[in-house]
Amino acid sequence: MAGYFKQSLDTVLAFGGNGLLLLYFLASVVFLLVTEKEKGIRKLMAEYPIAILLIFFVPLFPYLVCTVFHEQETFYRFLWLIPMSAVSAYATICFLEKIKIKWLKFVLGTFAMVCVAIGGNPGYQSQVMIPATNAYQIPGQVIELCDAMNVPGREVEAVFPHELVPYVRQYTPYIKMPYGYETLVARWGFTDDLEYEMLNDVSNTENLTNLARERGCHYIVLNKNHYVDKDLTEYGFEYFYETEGYIVYVDSSNVPKC
Repeated sequence: MAGYFKQSLDTVLAFGGNGLLLLYFLASVVFLLVTEKEKGIRKLMAEYPIAILLIFFVPLFPYLVCTVFHEQETFYRFLWLIPMSAVSAYATICFLEKIKIKWLKFVLGTFAMVCVAIGGNPGYQSQVMIPATNAYQIPGQVIELCDAMNVPGREVEAVFPHELVPYVRQYTPYIKMPYGYETLVARWGFTDDLEYEMLNDVSNTENLTNLARERGCHYIVLNKNHYVDKDLTEYGFEYFYETEGYIVYVDSSNVPKC
């Protein structure tokens, strides 16, 4: 069980970043436990966070979440139940209200803001943050591809490369996909023959087109860097459209019409 306790500790430390905001929060909890007279507020701002942390560190908890339910990737999200920002902000205000000397209150308030500023990292420095190129905040080529395949008044079905699958549904409900986000998460265990063919280093064109037809797909979208053993036009698919990074083929025997 010691291993599970360490797992919880490592998760909390990683969640706390450089540690300053975590220490600030813990100091705020202790301060409110000692000074807060209103029972409801004390329970919400101090006792409740302590209870969540205690549960988080009980070895049985990480065992159930990570080993039994296989949720290692989302284990840290239970820490989101702790209102760290609200507790820290409320404790800071309560503490400053007790300071009667104006210049000292100003100095301590400034110190608190500096702690918050240096205790975290700007979100825009994250590797997963990229400048938005459109109002939908999704790759521009997804919008271009979906607009090209759109047929007014009806739904169409299209096979997309993995990297585009999460964005299509965000943009339009009129383009259906034979597989979606559920196949992108390995631990969920969803399998799909068409998806596997799209993931092959070199796709078997005959198998790819047959599977697409079996699933009622009108279009196949391929990354221009993805290899197929033969041209799709040899199996009844025609060139339809292309963007900077992708090329679209349409089933000549099943061209969607209004």
